[in-house]
Amino acid sequence: MNIAIVGAGLNGITTALELARDGHQVTVYEQNNTAAEEASFAPGGWLQPSAALSLAAPGAGMPLSQLQKQAGLLQASAMIGSPAWRWMRQWKKHEKAASQEAQPHFATALHTLSAYSQSLRWREAEVPCELAECTQGALLMLRTPQEAAFWTERLPFLQSQGLSCQMLDAPQVQAIEPGIGNEIAWLQALHFPQGESINPRLWSQYLRQHAQDLGVLFQTGLRIEALSTHPLGVTAGQRLHLHEAIVLCTGASTDLLAHVQVKLPCISAWGYSITSPVRDPLLAPRASIMDWAQQTTIGRLGQRIRITSGLELGSHASAPHHTATLQRMYRLLNDWFPGGAQLSSPQVQTWRGSRAILPDGLPAVGASGKSGIWLNLAHGSHGAALASGCARALADMLAGHAPALDMQAFDPLRFHP
Repeated sequence: MNIAIVGAGLNGITTALELARDGHQVTVYEQNNTAAEEASFAPGGWLQPSAALSLAAPGAGMPLSQLQKQAGLLQASAMIGSPAWRWMRQWKKHEKAASQEAQPHFATALHTLSAYSQSLRWREAEVPCELAECTQGALLMLRTPQEAAFWTERLPFLQSQGLSCQMLDAPQVQAIEPGIGNEIAWLQALHFPQGESINPRLWSQYLRQHAQDLGVLFQTGLRIEALSTHPLGVTAGQRLHLHEAIVLCTGASTDLLAHVQVKLPCISAWGYSITSPVRDPLLAPRASIMDWAQQTTIGRLGQRIRITSGLELGSHASAPHHTATLQRMYRLLNDWFPGGAQLSSPQVQTWRGSRAILPDGLPAVGASGKSGIWLNLAHGSHGAALASGCARALADMLAGHAPALDMQAFDPLRFHP
């Protein structure tokens, strides 16, 4: 089958790779001049545990009300009737329902898909640390008794999902991350020994090369202007390119959905990363930590350190950088790993990127409702973590096969009446 993929981020590349493995002729269209230039360019790359990330899923991670209460963690319009206000109302509705469930539906679906993705991720990568700067192990740093109680209560659910995790005290944490500063106040840490983080862009480039080796054609610097359903194809450069199937992997950009009358209640969520060379390997992080109260991750990428934070709902690309968030990130990096990062280096990189989040936190993967057009988008903070599973499941569905796991929770049409 001749298939078009729109979008060459990590999810688009992974989808193209899975389809090529099945013997399809695949063309990937990307409006930028190279792959992984937007949402996959410099995010944190936190893979496991998915429940810790901002707006992971209703019933997992920090409640939205707590994000709103803590100054600086969330920037969003509170004006009644605004898109952000309407989106947050839907999220809170799902959170309320999840609080009444012993096994929160959305969190369980997220964990199941994340575990499936993890089982597929390293199939061709014998040494993933070299190909994707992969680090093993994750620590969720908890500052107060209330935070420790919150996660202690959730331990049975996490363990029921197959996640290995345990609470550690300060000496145990110091043995794992000796570079953690002595002056920052924290109480306990939740340790995930099987936690993982990667460099998403580096991994994307490796997968792209693998996809090209299987015959995938990448058309970069080519913006898709419209979708056609009769005949099926994409319009780019005022020319219609015909295909037998189209898969939209457009990340935070959902403009093309209007061409097929598909409405998804997405909101764009913008965040920041700062990447710095390592100053002293003994003082730098060995793997990944998350300051849960500050919703900030710090991780090691080879000879660099990356810190990610910030949550701006409904913002836009031309908005100025939020100075207070960036200042907080520099301060947190110095507090957690004093002397570990070379922050005065000209190689320090500041990045701002967006991702689309649906009000149940889950991606939209499957048929669009229009013949021949498929969706694999709106992965929120979990693009890298879910890419392999979503791509394999979509390839199975497109071929008319039952995926290895139930994908009903991720049906793009679940929001339609």
